[in-house]
Amino acid sequence: MEPAVLAQPERWLLELAWSSLRAGAALALLPALGGQLIPVRVRIGLAGAVGWLLLDGDTPPAPPDDLLSPAGLAAVCGELMIGLVAALALHAAFAAAVIAGEWLAQTMGLGFAVVVDPTTPNAPVLSGLFALLMWALFLGAGGHLLLIEVIVRSHAVLPGGGALLAPERLSLIIGWGGFALASGLIAALPMGAALLLVNLAVGMAARSAPQLNLFAVGFPLLMLAGFAGLPLALPGLAAGLSGALAEMQAAMAAVLLG
Repeated sequence: MEPAVLAQPERWLLELAWSSLRAGAALALLPALGGQLIPVRVRIGLAGAVGWLLLDGDTPPAPPDDLLSPAGLAAVCGELMIGLVAALALHAAFAAAVIAGEWLAQTMGLGFAVVVDPTTPNAPVLSGLFALLMWALFLGAGGHLLLIEVIVRSHAVLPGGGALLAPERLSLIIGWGGFALASGLIAALPMGAALLLVNLAVGMAARSAPQLNLFAVGFPLLMLAGFAGLPLALPGLAAGLSGALAEMQAAMAAVLLG
């Protein structure tokens, strides 16, 4: 590839930029509470590295002859849409952790404890903790390598973004939202059920003794039960989130690789 670079550097740079579009779009929209901390220059460098590897392959992606024409701009939008779908799959997986954290935080009385960060949306503390746990599971299981592999292989299987508008692929993508909600609730179900039992016990005690101040006793008791049960429920929660992450990665591969 070195003689081609020296002979036509502008053409080579155009091919490199074209090959990096999908990876760049996916890296630009990584899930928050971890993904947004990666500097922009690092993301551009990673996208360029993926494009460089694609150019060294047997069949490198070929850009349109005229990128400024309507067909060329449509092709660029298609490349970006494929990368955004890959990022959307990751967001759906991480949304399960955020949903589990929000439910447990509201149940145990920590809904007011919010992480305030100008770079990310405000979220309860438990949601931030579970999102970081999901990042540890994602990197520990090699999810970042699988993401890059799916993006690289999609160039041969999915040459254009128009295939994503097929009804079967659109139905799979739309179903990711319901999957994220169900996965988050299922992962937090054991601890949520325990907190519900504590709520019922406090309600029965307040009903039996009307002079008992429900807010003065129930709120600290729920918080103590949540803090005591969180270390015990964390292994099961991690297993549930890891399963949701694996299923979403398989769903992403099914959409992008067919």
